[in-house]
Amino acid sequence: MNKQQIKIAHYGTTINDVVEQTQDNQEKMAPLFEPLRQAIDAGKLADYDQDTYDDTRSVFREGTDVYQKLLTQLQEVAVPARLIGPHRTLIHNYAAFTAACEAMTESLKPDLEVDVAAFNAAEKAQDEAIQKFTKQIQKISAVLQ
Repeated sequence: MNKQQIKIAHYGTTINDVVEQTQDNQEKMAPLFEPLRQAIDAGKLADYDQDTYDDTRSVFREGTDVYQKLLTQLQEVAVPARLIGPHRTLIHNYAAFTAACEAMTESLKPDLEVDVAAFNAAEKAQDEAIQKFTKQIQKISAVLQ
């Protein structure tokens, strides 16, 4: 392998790692998100279990921190020249996703208090950003083939 091939291989491995860790993190948080979402939608947040809520806040904080570390990995990876533009878009999309996760985490206040408007806006922003991120991953993967 020449230097360019090594750089491309390292880049591809890093992108795959970020995608896998993002998916793993989402799978860890989803079981806590769904019951909270249902309680908010049903207007039954006051009846929500405090320990479960505290666990949710903690796991969301940890998960958001993981996303921030993954964003840093994306920002620091050596990018093949032909992928600089697509990679910048990828970073932008992942940064938007990470910011939305941070906003959702911040919307969860102590003592079963949720800023519902912020929570809802963050959920929508996460969905939009992760869809754009996924599309960009597909474009980059096609170039790497």
